[in-house]
Amino acid sequence: MRFYTGQGDNGQTALFGSGDRIPKTDPRFEALGALDELNSYLGVCKSLADGDNIKSALENAQENLFIIQAELGGAKNMALAEDKTKNLEKTIDEFGGFVGQITKFTIPGGNPLSARLDYARALARKAERRVASVKEKISPASLAYLNRLSSLLFVLARYVNKKTGVAEVHPRYALTAAPTL
Repeated sequence: MRFYTGQGDNGQTALFGSGDRIPKTDPRFEALGALDELNSYLGVCKSLADGDNIKSALENAQENLFIIQAELGGAKNMALAEDKTKNLEKTIDEFGGFVGQITKFTIPGGNPLSARLDYARALARKAERRVASVKEKISPASLAYLNRLSSLLFVLARYVNKKTGVAEVHPRYALTAAPTL
């Protein structure tokens, strides 16, 4: 069985269900690539998670990212349901209840999983920016979901540090008073 076609060797490819050849440098492919990178890295985080609640939250996010990728890739009748963002907000609130109010920025690190979740948060923000650059090709529900996803990853990183007893470090800014959120 072959796992390649060779059809993209000239720097062009087609979106799902389309026979039109499009340059691989098209902004949609940048967005799709950023979503793929994020989804793959969420798999790394999920593989390192001890708690089923974290694994479940990450796997749910991965499933929703596949829907967003399909929508952006041109799949017919494929769009993220608006209730997915509401469900994500509930998950953020559940983990956030354990973490408590956050008033300062946090230097990524601490627990190894927390550090990776912070990196995933940065990837989520990058993916959101890339998708926003082609927002006419995607639903508002998908854009809202991507915006909330980085909040989930931020809260999960704080959750993991707190759950494992790792004290978080806040930037000092070399000033007399640190900015607060």
